[in-house]
Amino acid sequence: MLRARKVALRVNGLRVTKARVRRGQKGPELIITDPFLGDFAIDDSFTLELLELLFPPEMRQRLPNGGWRKVSLQILIALLQCRMVLLSQEESGA
Repeated sequence: MLRARKVALRVNGLRVTKARVRRGQKGPELIITDPFLGDFAIDDSFTLELLELLFPPEMRQRLPNGGWRKVSLQILIALLQCRMVLLSQEESGA
């Protein structure tokens, strides 16, 4: 059995620690929680980036863009649904 990889998520450059997938009218939707705005669904107009937290910060800093990689909304939804990735709840992961 594969273990989920711990990752950090940025949406439009801002760190997000809470996200979930829900069933929408047109298929799965990604719902993020913002401390000020509350819960809302995002679409393809948002820029999504993942950071693998497996490697130490010193190593991530040497990677292009600090290790942050762009990911499509569809891919992120699939990764979360299959439990291939687990969002870090810590603010210090970035």
